[in-house]
Amino acid sequence: MLFVAVAIVVAYCALNYRAYDGFFQDDELDTLSWAPVLDTAYYARAFVKPVFDRDNFRPTGHLYFTLAGKAFGLDFPPYMTPVFVIHLLNGWLLFLLMRRMRVATWQALGGAAFFVLSGSAMDAYWKPMYVFDLLCATFCLASVVLWSHRRWLLSFLAYWFAYKAKELAVMVPLVLLAWEFWFGDEAEDRRRYWRLAPFFLVSLSFGVQGILLNPNKDNEYTFRFTFDALRQTIPFYARRLLLFKMSGALLLPLLFLRDRRVWFGLFAALAFVIMLLFLPGRRYEAYAYLPLATASIAIAAGAMHVRPALAVAAIVLWLPWNVSQTLALQRAKLEQDETAFAFVDKLETWARQHPSVKTLVYEGRPGGYHNWGVTGAWNIVHHSSGLSALFYDTPEAREAMVKEIVAYYSANTLQIHSPLPSSSNQ
Repeated sequence: MLFVAVAIVVAYCALNYRAYDGFFQDDELDTLSWAPVLDTAYYARAFVKPVFDRDNFRPTGHLYFTLAGKAFGLDFPPYMTPVFVIHLLNGWLLFLLMRRMRVATWQALGGAAFFVLSGSAMDAYWKPMYVFDLLCATFCLASVVLWSHRRWLLSFLAYWFAYKAKELAVMVPLVLLAWEFWFGDEAEDRRRYWRLAPFFLVSLSFGVQGILLNPNKDNEYTFRFTFDALRQTIPFYARRLLLFKMSGALLLPLLFLRDRRVWFGLFAALAFVIMLLFLPGRRYEAYAYLPLATASIAIAAGAMHVRPALAVAAIVLWLPWNVSQTLALQRAKLEQDETAFAFVDKLETWARQHPSVKTLVYEGRPGGYHNWGVTGAWNIVHHSSGLSALFYDTPEAREAMVKEIVAYYSANTLQIHSPLPSSSNQ
């Protein structure tokens, strides 16, 4: 068994080592422009306060950016090692949970391998910006494992940390309820539903606060409880299972297996994906990470109902397909990252040569970058905060170009733009 576990880790590293050649996305640069300056007291308050954060501050994940930002700056590769470790840790927690459910060792290893090696939610372990999804999965899985061992307080603490990583964890109490219903009689010969009361109270509190205090009233973060939303989200997330159209539908036949382990995995996957189905404006492959983990439980348990030869055949068919699709996704991401690196590197060179020019006006930006990413990069290269990066076709940009000397980015070049006739180029 140890040999197989090591082989899974080696295979994962071999398949994903090029993640170290990547570069920051816009959300990462935006976070790195402010997170490293936060003090310990700020994090302590954020971790303990039972209040919905209107600013979307998630201390479990933002702590990673604070520590890594202070240690590594814009040196990207060191950011990836903790991400890899967390993903592999999640695979181990998933294996422990399956074994706790009495999924046979080899099937549990197969389910963990499917989750660890799958390219379906690759962004989650390729991009530091999704460390929130990784850590949410870590503490959600830990909460269920601890609950299964009747470690009530530790399970609640893990649930709290999961929510402080990402709001998707609000569904953990339902998953624990399902565990208690299907497996609660094994530990103490009786179920202890009443111990779930604190979990549901916290979930209800944060849920109500999120509805009442959420500042996102009509944007991509707004829930859309419509059939049109489902027409957009169901095909997107159904494709994530095996990376081809509606492959998630292949889980449906598992419902007919009379196996509570299968039902638990499917229920947990549905619980964690249901909120995402009503967010058509926020469709990202990394969001499928936690549902994929719990769906792997159903797949592993379902494999116990087929002949070993069929299970091996399924792996033989899936593995090369998964590798080919994963490598294609990686190539696309690395091309995008190369463009982003060239852009930020140019800004960094400019900041060293022209430290007195504090405002950037830009016409173009790397694909996928928003204004906050450009602004974050501009502040990082100046080791500062509060500096402006303005899109050229805005009133603020036009006003700045009339009143002050600015750095002007266009056609992959940076120039000094001055309101005086004696403007000069770099």
